[in-house]
Amino acid sequence: MENIFKRMNLDTLGIGASIICAVHCALLPLLFAALPLLGMEITEHAILEYCLLLFSFVIGCLALGLGYWRHHRRLMPLLLFIAGFALLLMGHFWAEAVVLEYAAICVGAGVIMAAHFINQRQRHSCKVHKHH
Repeated sequence: MENIFKRMNLDTLGIGASIICAVHCALLPLLFAALPLLGMEITEHAILEYCLLLFSFVIGCLALGLGYWRHHRRLMPLLLFIAGFALLLMGHFWAEAVVLEYAAICVGAGVIMAAHFINQRQRHSCKVHKHH
């Protein structure tokens, strides 16, 4: 199992998950608005939302936790991830206005991507291990 984590770049997977989340949040309302015009109705997409949040959280914890413990011991990526995920949760569960909801979700996804980028950069520039 540990061998899989060494070969797989979890930060790239986390960035991809954040991009998928942002695209999902931007395009899904447009798709739902267009579906009644096409004669289709889908009203419940909460399971997809929860799955994306869970996937983003698990990948973020793995990538940033492993980066912290194995490579750089810097808190900035972890703190950014916590802040970004808090914004995602606020947008999904506590925002009362639609504009605030989308703003919190988009900013949260961007902060999570920044955490992964910083973690990836710090993993490759650490002084403890020799990277090629």
